[in-house]
Amino acid sequence: MISSKELKYVGLWANKVPMPGYDYSLDILNQIEECYNIFANKYSDKEYSFIFSNSEEIDFTINSKNLCHMLGVDYSNITGSYFDMYRSEVFGTLSNDFNSYRLLELLLEHKEKVAEMDNDPNNSAKAINYYKSAIKCTIFKKFSHFDKFNFAAINFVGNYPNVDYTKEKILFMQSNEPLTPYFMMNIVLDSISQEPIYVVKSLSAPEKPEEYFDDQEVIIPTQIFYSDNSELRKIIATPEEKLQLLTMYSNIINKYEVPNRLNILGDYASVLNNQANAKILTK
Repeated sequence: MISSKELKYVGLWANKVPMPGYDYSLDILNQIEECYNIFANKYSDKEYSFIFSNSEEIDFTINSKNLCHMLGVDYSNITGSYFDMYRSEVFGTLSNDFNSYRLLELLLEHKEKVAEMDNDPNNSAKAINYYKSAIKCTIFKKFSHFDKFNFAAINFVGNYPNVDYTKEKILFMQSNEPLTPYFMMNIVLDSISQEPIYVVKSLSAPEKPEEYFDDQEVIIPTQIFYSDNSELRKIIATPEEKLQLLTMYSNIINKYEVPNRLNILGDYASVLNNQANAKILTK
């Protein structure tokens, strides 16, 4: 369960928060390793396509270069000159000539030493904000099932300055957390790829989710494709799954008193009509 103390420390540098002790730190490093393995098994070299209730279709992938940031590990900090001696002590090298994915591997290969160094009061260079990584890992693991219909998306409609809503969306799902009832994944169009494909920008667990939903268009997935080098698989949401997502959004607009901006066409509208007709026939 996410605590208010962990949320309080999320936005701070690792050396600005109290270290939680060796055992807690090692536990979070083990969680980071679990997420690393989920990525290797479920996301590496895979591409997803989501078809939404407004007939929009987007391609989505999680790149290895984004994983470090997603799990709350600050690549630029640990590869900076301030951490030269830290890298020498923990990794056995002063070099910083490696990418963020390799940094993550090095941290996990030496996780006992990382936990020891970060909790050493004589060491001022702290590599990981464990509270932040704990929350990021929780969110990542919750979002590790894109072959299930347990998420929806927010389309920005222009209320936020400097945001092009055609290039950025927020995927969200229920978290079962009292303080942060919805987990969110910001995705943006990859500026490097030659093909239009969305990649992860950030993960968050907002305490005030109504600020994300207020006057924003919401779309709900209806089909999911996912592919690797050998196969393409297609999953279609069942009427029950569609109704569960519609109920989730209905609860959001009722609880937070935000405008209903759900955009549904085609098969989702058919599900609602069938549900309404079924109720009439049972009366």
